[in-house]
Amino acid sequence: MCKVLILEDDRIQRQALSDIIRQCSSSYRVYEADHVAEAVSIARRVQIDLFFVDIGLNDLKGGSGLRFAEKIRKMKNYRLTWIVFVTIHKEYMFTAFRKVHCYDYIVKPYDKAEIQKMTGLLLSESREEGNAARTRREFIIVPVKNIQVKIFTDEIIFVEVFLRTSVIHTIHDSFAIDYLSLKKLKSMITDKDILQSHRSYLVNITYISKIEKSNDRTSYRIYFYQTEKTALLGYNYRQNVMDQFHKLCGWKEDE
Repeated sequence: MCKVLILEDDRIQRQALSDIIRQCSSSYRVYEADHVAEAVSIARRVQIDLFFVDIGLNDLKGGSGLRFAEKIRKMKNYRLTWIVFVTIHKEYMFTAFRKVHCYDYIVKPYDKAEIQKMTGLLLSESREEGNAARTRREFIIVPVKNIQVKIFTDEIIFVEVFLRTSVIHTIHDSFAIDYLSLKKLKSMITDKDILQSHRSYLVNITYISKIEKSNDRTSYRIYFYQTEKTALLGYNYRQNVMDQFHKLCGWKEDE
């Protein structure tokens, strides 16, 4: 199933575009957002294949549609994902093409045939590219109860170690591996988005939703999308994790 995200603050316009895309194919799933924070949250939880973004979005807290596209382009899994801008101001488009390499733009009011043709073309190419990309994804193989389990590293949310057991939390499930140290597991993973955050934790910064100080104000806790579980951020690792998190997302941790 192909997944489309529409970011548009006008409810009527958003619904009209959503209906047009849904009519293209029953295999398309459409997500809707009316502000940047909601759109980013959806994009974190779900792997989107195509974005339709209102470049003139009036989001006082999150910024414009262009600002959202800039955030998306900083995420590793969206560096090449199709972005189509929705606009009534063609003069904005030069900046959009230059800054975030959008594919194209559509002008309000919508041309149904044009949108459906563009959507079909882009999503058919996304499927082909996705199939090729899956064969190149990095993975590790770990023993879980005498079964060799293949885990894609871009699906790892975080890892925690209790005594002699490592628990790998992924977007699908959690896997406990006995007698596997954090040091050994870290040496098996080459994904640069997975960093050590504590002597007992590895975290994937692409799934971090926020980093905040704990109640005692001396330690930090890491929160993630796609799980309610949390990880610790130790003093010796804090600066590197913070720097990489800010570089990826452009967000600040809670004070």
